[in-house]
Amino acid sequence: MAIRRLFFAAIALSLFPWFCSAASYRTPNFLVEAATEKLAREFGDAAEHYRRTKALEWLGQEMPPWQRPCPLRVEISPDGPEGATTFDFAQRPLYQFMRIRGPKERLLNSVLPHEITHTVFAFYFQAPVPRWADEGGSVLSEDDRERALHDQMCRQFLNQGRAMRLNYLFNLREYPGDVMVLYAQGFSIARFLVEQRDRATFLKFVQAGQRQGWDQAAQSYYGFANVNALETAWIDSLRKPRSATAVASGLNQSPPLELAQVRSTELTGRRIIRTTDPPVQPDLTPGSARASGASLGLPGERFRSKLPANTPTTVAGLPEPAYEAPEPPLPPPPPIAYPSRPARLGTPSLGPKLW
Repeated sequence: MAIRRLFFAAIALSLFPWFCSAASYRTPNFLVEAATEKLAREFGDAAEHYRRTKALEWLGQEMPPWQRPCPLRVEISPDGPEGATTFDFAQRPLYQFMRIRGPKERLLNSVLPHEITHTVFAFYFQAPVPRWADEGGSVLSEDDRERALHDQMCRQFLNQGRAMRLNYLFNLREYPGDVMVLYAQGFSIARFLVEQRDRATFLKFVQAGQRQGWDQAAQSYYGFANVNALETAWIDSLRKPRSATAVASGLNQSPPLELAQVRSTELTGRRIIRTTDPPVQPDLTPGSARASGASLGLPGERFRSKLPANTPTTVAGLPEPAYEAPEPPLPPPPPIAYPSRPARLGTPSLGPKLW
């Protein structure tokens, strides 16, 4: 699917004149394409800045220079911000391709650092990361506005019974039908765990959880008896209202992590392509998170599900954050209909055959 997306993206480049007139800017680690040279330079410099700072935050030191630059396609648009990064973990050096689209301010302050954090995780794990940790940890890199919004949504999802039990969420390899639950809940859990210890411990926990099991990882790195105990402590932390500034507090202090500790997951020669583009782009405007109504089917996946005895089944009454989310943007004006005659398109001419 990811290969097909890249293929159609290549076709789009040849069809749309915007791309034909796009400017390019090369940095040590990125090859940026934007509408103007000024934009390309601005986003290229910002990408290098975030590549350095996010690596320092998560790894304790900068990543070595990439052997080939990461293509970064930037499109300024009034539409909602979005971004996606594609990785091919079977290639050495690692292939990665990034595209972002939306209002300039949102791209620079949230989308770009979010996508750059995906590249830090890809460098550390050298393999696909569980979606909750990949997206939740990347939301930690966004600005106060987005973190506050995700904090609010997570509380709402828990109160509505839409949030997923951690034993299920931790083992998800792909996006669920209710994409926004994964983003908001993944952010909330990632923030909780980072505040419990630090970012380096969070990375070790995720790595150990995939290899040894999440119960053992929770006990080894956070002192919880199992994932259910971790879940209880996380929910208890949400019962205390947080201010908008508290959402981001204490998240940027991490002890150095020796890159020698990074262990690559063994690959068996199969092609592993991963993209951070969810099946439906999340809508982050307040009050408009998509309620897909998707049912995941298995017992114990969501709160208020049918669970074994002595298991908490509801998380009602979590307090709302002590701040107000920004108002959603006004809808665009309706298009103006101009009378016109229908045009007939003839058979396209592809030119003479070459063989």
